Amino acid sequence: PLARANHSGCLEQCEHGPTVVIYPQGIWYGHVKVEDVSRIVSKTLVGGEILNDLVIPDSCLNNANCPHRRPAT
Repeated sequence: PLARANHSGCLEQCEHGPTVVIYPQGIWYGHVKVEDVSRIVSKTLVGGEILNDLVIPDSCLNNANCPHRRPAT
């Protein structure tokens, strides 16, 4: 498979920690750690498997009412 890594900000999902988005599938992973990268490559990029422990639910993407957002202070 062809893969390309781009540097970016938090992709407007800062409340979900380090974020990875995989296109064209539109899979969003949050709270990604360095140790997750090899699993993302082997399971998702190569195997097509979605890692449920990392996925950001669609209901939280770009949602001001996401329960993961910190209340404004």
